[in-house]
Amino acid sequence: MYKILITALFLSFFCNPSQSQDNCSQILEEAELLFDQGIIEEVPELLSECLERGFSPEEKMRAQKLVILAYLFDNKTREAEDVMRSFLRDNPEYEAHPDDPAEFSLLLSEFRTIPFLSMGFFSGGNLSSASVLEHYGPYNPNRGEGQFAMKPPGFQAGGAINILLTSRLELNLEGIYTINSFSYSNLQYGFANVYMEETHQRVEFPVSFTFDLAANRCRPYLRIGGSYGLLMGAQSDYKRSYSGTGDAIFSPVETLEVDISDRRNQDFLNAIAGIGVKFKIPRGHFYFDLRYFYGLSDLVNPDGRWSQDAVFSFYTADSDFHLDYMTFSIGYRYSFYRTKRN
Repeated sequence: MYKILITALFLSFFCNPSQSQDNCSQILEEAELLFDQGIIEEVPELLSECLERGFSPEEKMRAQKLVILAYLFDNKTREAEDVMRSFLRDNPEYEAHPDDPAEFSLLLSEFRTIPFLSMGFFSGGNLSSASVLEHYGPYNPNRGEGQFAMKPPGFQAGGAINILLTSRLELNLEGIYTINSFSYSNLQYGFANVYMEETHQRVEFPVSFTFDLAANRCRPYLRIGGSYGLLMGAQSDYKRSYSGTGDAIFSPVETLEVDISDRRNQDFLNAIAGIGVKFKIPRGHFYFDLRYFYGLSDLVNPDGRWSQDAVFSFYTADSDFHLDYMTFSIGYRYSFYRTKRN
């Protein structure tokens, strides 16, 4: 017996939504028949329950149009306007079709939908390069022998809230997780080749303004702003090899994934400039974004500069530096609208 009850509940759970939609489809056909026969007073009440639930998106659009027309022909303008607002909440980018009744199109023209907020996500790669602010080292620092270089692309991913200030100007609030990598090399004392690869994991909170250069479906834009960031971790791989030592042979020294977080400042500031382009898609945009982050902060914690393993094993100490990097990302943003009467 309990198996029969379970089977009945299972079928009821999965079959009822389908039956409800089938019933509402029949009700919509009955309402359209009543409308064609001129019995317009019964149409809104007949469709009211299914408008709350049961219609497919296409059927709901047909039903809303039918109710709007029924109210207009029954001289119930306020009720028709209320349903039009509901229609535009569901279909904020709707444009009048040639086959739409003139009465519907006329009422539609009295309203407009305005995007006021969008939310989205993005991801991509980056290229990082450090710039020395002041040289330090167990060698003669005035010679400035060491140099930084880029490594293969890092990674970033994040989310954004974009607030429309005018038709072309937006305020952008973002949170980004970033992995940056770069290298440092130096020939010290004429025989010791020191090479270091450093990786940072960061969380950043950019605030920027974007200005659209066009107002069509393809919108190039400019960006300017700044960001505050927190260092989540820093690691380094050290390598030391020898050259120019004559007949003397020295084994290279290598240490991988050394945690150097305590030798880096934990927060930092960046200035941001960038360009991009947005492509309009239903209810949002797909976009490509290119930015340059210019480091405004020294990343080296002076308390950890003279770490013994770096100085004695690799003949190096951290020079003060800031980190600059270029990011390239693709993203998607979903738009939210509000309806206004013209």
